[in-house]
Order: sequence, then structure tokens, then C-alpha cells
Amino acid sequence: MRCSSLLVVLAVVLSIACGGPRMREGELFAGRPSGPPSMASMPDPDVVDEELSPRMRRAMELARDALDIAAPEPARSRAALDLTEWSEGALREWLERKTAAIEAARTELDAAAEEQHRQRILAGALVGLLYEDVLRVLRRRPMPDDLEDEPEILDVYRDSLESQARPWLETARRAYRACAANAREPESMRHFVAFCEAREMGLPSGMESGESTVEVIRD
Repeated sequence: MRCSSLLVVLAVVLSIACGGPRMREGELFAGRPSGPPSMASMPDPDVVDEELSPRMRRAMELARDALDIAAPEPARSRAALDLTEWSEGALREWLERKTAAIEAARTELDAAAEEQHRQRILAGALVGLLYEDVLRVLRRRPMPDDLEDEPEILDVYRDSLESQARPWLETARRAYRACAANAREPESMRHFVAFCEAREMGLPSGMESGESTVEVIRD
């Protein structure tokens, strides 16, 4: 019995001494560089899920929950009154719920990113997807079709929509850039470079103010 116990202990010690993280087998999924943001868009990490910290796995669950919150049904029409009612009702309720879910995920992602470099790469990609998801909904809001003969009012309306969407764009862009910069090492995570660069390239241009921050990269 004593000999058997010693063999078990020795096997555990040897497995720790010989090891490193358990890597995924087979070809890694490179991610979906375009299309709606979702957890299914994410590339595979180079290690099995069990090698990620409990906080990182929890953060990924929260990110999935946030991404699963579907966009609201569109307004009844493109009339200004209907769009205003929709914006102050269904859209606002959705945005409040979505924002709360994203903030919960973001708290865990930022903390998990500090635990190991690999998780910093994952956190950058996930933050990018979360903010891009909201950005897409805000950018799809239509212009009122009964104000076409009021160009000045339409310009103000358009500026207001872009102002609301801009922080989401800036954070998504910065997160993808952080992901791509961090993913150059290790080589086994380098497929995240192409993914995050492609997602960033797919974001709309011309709206940035350069005032956002995201805690997934260190100098």
C-alpha cells in the first residue's frame, strides 16, 4: 500500500515537473474576422480551457451572456416620433441591460488579463467583440424619413447618433489593437493577430476622438 501511494505521488510530481500548460490538439480555429460579434467568432486559445484561470473562465461566461442579449426589435416606422419613442423605450432598456452585462464581464476580463499574458490576449479580443456588438446596433439606427426637407435638423440628429456610438467604437478599436499587439508572442497565439487586426479594419472610420481607454495592454 505504501509503495502504491509513493508511486502515485511520484507520478504527480513528474507530471508537474515535465509539464507546461496542456495545449489544444489539432488545428486551431482562427476565428471569424467579420460578421456579427459572438463567442462563436472567437479564435481558439492555444491551451485547453482548464488551463485558463477560474476568473478567466468566469469572464468568458459573462462575455457570452452579454453577447447573447439580442438587439431590440426596430421601431414601427422611420417617422421621427416613432424613432424617438423607440429610442427612449426599447432601445434605452436594451442598452441599459447590455451595458450592465458588459461592465460585469469587463471587470472580470480586466482582472483576468493581469493574471497571465495569454489571458490578456483573450481579454482584448473579447472586449473588442463586446463593444463592437453595441456599436453595430447604434450605427444601424435609421434617420427619420419625414425630416428629409429639414437638412439642418437631420445634421443635428446624425451628429447625435454618432456621438452616442463613438465611445463604443473607440473602445472596440483600442481593444482589438491591444489584442493584436499582445498576440505576437507566444507563437502559438499568433493567430489572434490576424483576427483582431481584421476585426479592427471592419470598424467604421472617421468617428474617433482618441479619448478612450481599455485595460488589456501594458507598455
